[in-house]
Amino acid sequence: MRRPGDGVQVPRRAWVVLAVVCVSIFLVVIDASIVNVAFPTIGADLNTTDAVLSWILTAYNVTVASLLLLAGRTADRLGRKRVFLISVGVFTLGSLLCSVAPDATSLIAFRVVQAVGGSAIFPSSLALVLPEFPVERRSMAVGIWSAVAGFGGAVGPSAGALLIELFGWRGIFWASVPLGLAVVILGRRILTETRVASENGRLDVIGVPVSVLGVALVLLAVVQAEHWGYTSVRTLTLACVGLVLLPVLVWRSRRHPSPVLDLSLFGIRSFRVATAATIFFGCAFLGGFFLNSLLLQRLWEWPVWKTGLGLSPSPLISVVASWLAGRAADRLGHRWLTAAGCALCVASFAWQFWRVEASPDYVSDFLPAMLMLGAGAGLAITCITAAPLSDLGSEQFAMGNATARTLQQLCYGVGVAAVVALLGAGGAADLARYPRPWIWLICAYGLAGVTMALFFPSGSAAGRAHAAGGGAPKPSSSAGRTRSRRD
Repeated sequence: MRRPGDGVQVPRRAWVVLAVVCVSIFLVVIDASIVNVAFPTIGADLNTTDAVLSWILTAYNVTVASLLLLAGRTADRLGRKRVFLISVGVFTLGSLLCSVAPDATSLIAFRVVQAVGGSAIFPSSLALVLPEFPVERRSMAVGIWSAVAGFGGAVGPSAGALLIELFGWRGIFWASVPLGLAVVILGRRILTETRVASENGRLDVIGVPVSVLGVALVLLAVVQAEHWGYTSVRTLTLACVGLVLLPVLVWRSRRHPSPVLDLSLFGIRSFRVATAATIFFGCAFLGGFFLNSLLLQRLWEWPVWKTGLGLSPSPLISVVASWLAGRAADRLGHRWLTAAGCALCVASFAWQFWRVEASPDYVSDFLPAMLMLGAGAGLAITCITAAPLSDLGSEQFAMGNATARTLQQLCYGVGVAAVVALLGAGGAADLARYPRPWIWLICAYGLAGVTMALFFPSGSAAGRAHAAGGGAPKPSSSAGRTRSRRD
């Protein structure tokens, strides 16, 4: 029987748009992974402490997460192309400023400038790409998008080490400038402007600050809890205020005609279920990679360069798995591919639970876990990125992606904090402390897989569109958005 979408061709223009967008994603991801490698060099050159250096990451991550919802809504209102090009320009400017920062305080401030640009790149980039692809090939586009991001994360540490060796730590920032300028120049010529025609009302002046502050305070409390103390007044105050603001955001979004959070998205089953799975998946994803790094460096006492090599099979395998998952999801759907990916991630940490010992045995005890984790994460991350958007209209792509990514960023912070808390102070050097975070990761990945397997709609997005429409699936509707000339 012929499947819906068999033989569907992707326009050449769609590939060009995807290429331009992927360069921007590669730029953002590789920058984030490179900075981790540069910490010792930055600290020595700027004569600052580890506590201050931690804000180079914290300020960036908190800013990105807190602005995602606003960025998605702004892209819908002002135009996806305009917001994308401005965001890449701001990110590039931030990179240039970071490269000339005279002290740690300035560097942290300039990282916030980078984050403002980076927060808008994610929702606007996919909103520009997906309408260019037929519905039958959108998961493939997301797979390539995810593979490029995975590749950036994989090569970041080694590329950073090389740049630092040749040019010092400032080289990791100014190396982003020519790529960013190239994206802006090419994007102006190639990308087509789209916006949601109904987004003409006044922006919610209460919902916007509530959303930004609520997400920022919760994430700040989570990521700083290790330094401030999990029961300190500062941590608990920020967490409580942030958690109080989030229900206010929901209440406000139910009543405002142009809310910062589009609650109607949760009325779509595929979005609702995939977002729930994203929450569980996010609580494991970064925490798992962080735990593996601690295991090699603290338990097995490997140097940084050897740890990087030991961890590299996982992201490299995930690049291939992401690309294959995108192609397969267009035919098979996201349900079982995500479940299979999560099952492999569960198997990875279950393998470590039973096999890892205090004495190093990389090939027998750790490498198989890395291969399973790479394959599983590659399958799952592509599908769990594409699944919330699979049944949305073109006018909903930016806001849908921003909502899912906001929850994902919050859960990334929760996952890392949970791993640190379960290990306990100094626990990374004691094998007896590892079973608790392993069990946390196994449960989180397991819940993500079970959620998708039991509740996500069966079949592919194209198949569901075919069944609902009674005929061949059509390309994305342009209803609710306007298209301007390319300029």
